[in-house]
Amino acid sequence: MRRFFLLFAFTGFCCAMSSGQMRFLTTELGLFSGVSNYMGDLQQVRFDKDELHEAYGVYLRYNFGRYVSLKFHAYKGVISGSDSNFEGLLIRQRNLSFRSDIFELGAQWEFSFTYFGESQKRMASPYFFVGASWFFFNPQAFYQGEWIDLQPLGTEGQGILEDAPEPYSLRQWAIPMGVGFVMSLSKHLNLGFELGFRKTFTDYLDDVSGKYPDLDALREHNPLSAALSYRTPELGGNVRYENPVHQARGNSADKDMYFFGGLTLSWTIRHWVKIK
Repeated sequence: MRRFFLLFAFTGFCCAMSSGQMRFLTTELGLFSGVSNYMGDLQQVRFDKDELHEAYGVYLRYNFGRYVSLKFHAYKGVISGSDSNFEGLLIRQRNLSFRSDIFELGAQWEFSFTYFGESQKRMASPYFFVGASWFFFNPQAFYQGEWIDLQPLGTEGQGILEDAPEPYSLRQWAIPMGVGFVMSLSKHLNLGFELGFRKTFTDYLDDVSGKYPDLDALREHNPLSAALSYRTPELGGNVRYENPVHQARGNSADKDMYFFGGLTLSWTIRHWVKIK
């Protein structure tokens, strides 16, 4: 990870230095308002409208030269997913669901496709971006009328059973990447749209990853852990309790992702610089 971040910073700096010899620099203070959600074991489609949530944030953008910008941001959103949204009966019978707040701090290099901003030569420009971010999450499940934090419970036996993985961290790194579009409304006011995906290095945004633990052993430690690990019996009917030890609970081969998408509104402070 450290090598990636060093490469990210070095590459962006080199692009900025070569972009118009850094003859022109603007600084923008902006607001973000949009939606957030995730892709993982409890999401059937990429953009499930029933699981979209309000997101917002602030950012500071430095525009170097003609084509390169560096943006620092702080975003807050919510992600969620539920087996009840799936069409397949087997997945619906798994009966898992979650929600989690997402707090993200990040930096990203933005590369414009056209000359934007200097002397009003371009009023609008598309761009793509890549960066690095640090985020906090906390998956919860609704159970008996209240939201329960899942990570401390070790629903897959983490930190409790000998053959289980270590507890996952609620603080993780991610790689933001995506596209955007910005247009100038006046000399200082800019309006834009941005859609960015976050490649994470964890499969536990939804607290679902590997296999079911030994529920009998987990219940001896904490009955609530076992209850929220295997929720099929809550469906009632002909469903009976069983111990699905080592059966697949999720797909650990693919890491989870989350995204932010929405509108941006910024105010530009102009700084003229000349670097030979």
